[in-house]
Amino acid sequence: MSSSVLIAAPPERVWMLVDDASHWSKWSGVVDEVWKTPNCLDWQLGHKLGFRLLMARKKVPFNVTVTRYEMGKTIEWSSKKFSITAVRSISIEPEGTGCRVVDQKVFSSTLLPIRLAYPRRLIRVMTERWLGDMKKTAEMSS
Repeated sequence: MSSSVLIAAPPERVWMLVDDASHWSKWSGVVDEVWKTPNCLDWQLGHKLGFRLLMARKKVPFNVTVTRYEMGKTIEWSSKKFSITAVRSISIEPEGTGCRVVDQKVFSSTLLPIRLAYPRRLIRVMTERWLGDMKKTAEMSS
């Protein structure tokens, strides 16, 4: 699953929103809380952090492990919940005077058929809201 948004703000400004996980809940209506966040600009492979997302009016916790980090470009993490492994990457690509943020998610399970086991529509709506909140926040600072 992949979603993206074009943001009329410098990539560096957008990257700071993504990179500073301790403030996600301040600008995103999808994120309720974040814990064990890395220091800004100090993500490390293997770092474990957690966050609680608002999913269908329920607060659902996730614990994730950082699997890739390219400063200013990409953050990727993986998690496992209910035998489903999820890998999420958030990438920022310069485009014109702004940038495009691409949010990709890959789900897999050896036990459950993925098409039936996760709420694809709900995840799509949450992702679009996350990206929309990011766009609004970054562009307000322009």
